[in-house]
Amino acid sequence: MLPRRCAVAVAGLLALAPALVACGGDTGVAVGDVVPARDDAQFSGAGNESVVALPIGSLEITLGKPTDKLSADDTRQAEALDAPDGGTFVPITWQYDASSFGRYADFIDTDATPDVDLIADGATYRIPPPDDSGTGSTSFYVVVGGPGKDPSLKIDFDGVTQTVDLTTGDRDAGAAEALYDLPSPKTKRTDCTGAIEYGRKLVGSSTFTCSVTRPVRLPYAGDAWAEDGQGWLAVTVRTTLGRWSEVAKDLKSGGVYYATGVVGSFRLGDVEAAQAYQDNGETTCPSTTSGSCTTEFHVIFPVGDKAPKKLRIEQDYTLLLTSAWGTGTDTEQNLDLPVTATTTLK
Repeated sequence: MLPRRCAVAVAGLLALAPALVACGGDTGVAVGDVVPARDDAQFSGAGNESVVALPIGSLEITLGKPTDKLSADDTRQAEALDAPDGGTFVPITWQYDASSFGRYADFIDTDATPDVDLIADGATYRIPPPDDSGTGSTSFYVVVGGPGKDPSLKIDFDGVTQTVDLTTGDRDAGAAEALYDLPSPKTKRTDCTGAIEYGRKLVGSSTFTCSVTRPVRLPYAGDAWAEDGQGWLAVTVRTTLGRWSEVAKDLKSGGVYYATGVVGSFRLGDVEAAQAYQDNGETTCPSTTSGSCTTEFHVIFPVGDKAPKKLRIEQDYTLLLTSAWGTGTDTEQNLDLPVTATTTLK
């Protein structure tokens, strides 16, 4: 049973609730509590600033001036609060950098959230993680048991821990160091239709197009950090298959087909893709207007310092007969069409 005090740290700060709810009129706080500040950006621009890069985006942190008293205007509780004897309120504002949050989300598929500890006076206090929407800022006070000396944050994301000194901004990124040198996403695409092999005999003409983004190397992709000495090489592959014409085995009939689905597999040199995520938002198969099948895959490969350049794309289409001709009886309703394309990454 919870003690009769406003233990906001319990239940995850109630998602940094709008107010520290009074418990039967008791407005006292205890060491370890987290008290929401009055304004979302209360300490922004008025304290020491730090940055911690995470796979989902860069977290910007501002440390305000520690105090042992809060006025009615400082919190959403709208009444004055005193820290416990010998304790201090450590004020923090944080938000994800809007320009970096989710910029590599196409290559990440994880439910992991940061585990965050505030360390002050040598003691550790677990606090709720930042809002995972990536929008807006949050401000709060952490109640610590001493004067709030040498405050720092320890942030663990899926097994990799970073620490940052909230006074100086100095950090130890450990295995996450590569996150700080990531370039902006590479959206330019190159054509990959130069070498195409069809797994069936085409009659007439068909339209198959293929493009691939320039590769980017990531320390975290899918749902895991890269192993020591390796990274994840990530690309986005987009393909479109138009109508397919084929003659039946009896040569007396034939038909026109459109793709209703596709399964993709990918190889970089001799390396199989570790993950390939089909982007449903960018996939239309078949199109209600053109009948073509367009699909986009976000693909990641485990690579060392020198990554292979040759990319092999294998698409396996399910085709549906849409119109038939001739007098024969061998025209099939459904076909399986393998298509292979190879290209060199640039």
